[in-house]
This record gives sequence, C-alpha cells and structure tokens, in this order.
Amino acid sequence: MRNFDDKLGVADAAIISGDHGFISKISHLLTDAEISFIDFRKSQLDNDVIQAQENLKNCVISSRNNKSRNHLLEARARMEWGLLRFTQGEIEEAGVDLKWAMERMKVLSLGSATHGISILNMAAWHVSRNENIMALALLSEIDRNGPFPLEIISSSRLQISQILFELGDFTSSQRHAWVSFQGFSSSDMLDEAYQSAIIWLDLSVGNVTNESQLMSTIVENSKPRDIGENHECQAHPDDVTEIIEWCTKYLNGDYSGGQRPDLLVLLDAEESIGSDTVRQSMLSVSNIEDSELIKLLGC
Repeated sequence: MRNFDDKLGVADAAIISGDHGFISKISHLLTDAEISFIDFRKSQLDNDVIQAQENLKNCVISSRNNKSRNHLLEARARMEWGLLRFTQGEIEEAGVDLKWAMERMKVLSLGSATHGISILNMAAWHVSRNENIMALALLSEIDRNGPFPLEIISSSRLQISQILFELGDFTSSQRHAWVSFQGFSSSDMLDEAYQSAIIWLDLSVGNVTNESQLMSTIVENSKPRDIGENHECQAHPDDVTEIIEWCTKYLNGDYSGGQRPDLLVLLDAEESIGSDTVRQSMLSVSNIEDSELIKLLGC
C-alpha cells in the first residue's frame, strides 16, 4: 500500500462507502493536504457545509506547502469548493473557482477523468446561467475519439444532446444522444444509458423509415453543418429495435412509478416499428401506476 500511487483515491472511495476503519489504517500514509480533503468529504457526506468549507480551505493551504506541493490536489479542492459554493448560491464565486480548476487541470492532467469532470462542471455552470453556446464550446473540447475516458465522453455527449434539444437542433441532438447511449452502455453506466436511449427514441419515433441511414453511419460521417440547416430527424427500424430491446432488458418488468413519460415514449417507439412486445409485457404485470399509461393500455 505504501508504494501505491493513488492513496487519496482509495481513501476517498473508502470514506464514500463508509469504511472509516480503513481510513484510520492508512491515514499515516497521507499528506496533510490529503487528510484535509478526506475530512472535507466526511463533512460533505454529513451535510456540514461550514466544516466542509473549512476543510477545503485547509486542503488548499496545505497543498501549497513547499515540502509537499501538490498542484493537482489544489486544483481538485478548488473544483470542489466551486461546487460547494454553487449549492450555497454563490454563483459568481463558484464560476471563478470552477474555471481556475479547469484551466489548471488542463495543464496538469490533460485528457484525464478529473480534467474531463472539470469541463463538465464548468459547462453545467454556464447552462445554469443560460449560456448554452459557451457550454457547447467547452464540451466540444472533449473529443469522442479520446483521449478522455469513455465515461467522460459519454457524459459530454449527453449534455450536448440536451443543450441542442433546447436550442431546437434536433438532428444533432439525436446524434449525440446515440453516441452517449453507446458509450454509457459499454461502460455499464446503465441509468445514464437509459436516459440517453429515451432521448434518442423521443427524437426518432416521428419518422422511422428503411430509407434512413443507420446511426453508426450517421455518426461516422458527421460534419459541421451550415447555420440554420436542421433536417427532420429520421431513424432506421433496426436502430429503433436495438434501443427498445436494450431498454426492455434494462427495465426488467419494472414499470412502477406515478410519472413515467419514458414508458410512453417506449410504447410510441414500439408502435413505429409495428411491434407490441413491450405493450404485452406491461399488460402482464400489476405494478403500473402512471394514470396516463394505464389509460393508454386500457387496463
């Protein structure tokens, strides 16, 4: 353990999982700055905002110590500080911290998961201020071909899809939703994959045709479009079938919940390809609670 490089990562995972005994065993291997960061995480999990801020402040100060200078941890602490400030309504101050952390991460750890997270956080900050174009510009720095981890790429594409949907660029939103679905499903991030799948289906079911290209081809051949060029979304039946089958397996017969617009989208998608497998599955269970869904099924 003494020779393991990411001791802080292990300690952070342990504290999140509630394994305080493990933390006490390895605390002597951590620097003062790292201990302060773990103390921050404890305070965060306890919803103690004041103490969390104090621990982050100590982490930043300790990380600047000449004997144990840790630029990366300082940037990480500033990012967490920015997120914490945002939750407390300190929006402008949060933006300063998040930007500082993102720029430092770019220099110290280009293409890493932490660098990617810092971009996602900064983009989300811009979205909260209705600065969607600024958010898109940042997210475009995360290339779908790497070097960022697949989970980061997928998260960026989901954010882009949601932003483009709000801006009315539905064909681009559809394409990015597909990319995020493929990435999340390959990374076993199933909840996020399902969210992306439903967005893609919702955009696609209006025009399902054999004349459409497969999404894999559309993604591979995608290129910047002229301003104002926004064709109608189309989808190939094979892609719709693939997504429906994946969603059905993911749901595993659980259709409960009073508000399930996702299930309404699934039924629309199934109808677009002339199938009723999902409908029959819903009719065979007794856990449906959405009144609109019950009415649609006639049960």
